[in-house]
Amino acid sequence: MLVKELVEKINFNDSCVNGLVYTDGIVKLDIDLCMWKQAGYQEGTPELKNVVLCFLDITNYNWDSDKRENEIDYDSIIDIAFEEGVVKIVLEDDDVSVLTFMCREVSIES
Repeated sequence: MLVKELVEKINFNDSCVNGLVYTDGIVKLDIDLCMWKQAGYQEGTPELKNVVLCFLDITNYNWDSDKRENEIDYDSIIDIAFEEGVVKIVLEDDDVSVLTFMCREVSIES
């Protein structure tokens, strides 16, 4: 799937990141996705769903934070944007962390 489609289709705000791994040109984000924020959510169905986003063929990876990627512990997503091939993910815990990279395709594992 194209990253643009993902960002337009899914509301990631307030979902929490359990882990972030960057290796071999792939970024994997383990997320507890807030299903209750999605279009078409029906009351009584699970409010959270664990998914892993695999961003493929990454270039220009940049992690801007006072903590290391492996120190993520249920950080909240406050924004995910995709503009001109650049993915920008803003996380908040005690401080704000910003992850940026260039990418076009993403897969979703659940």
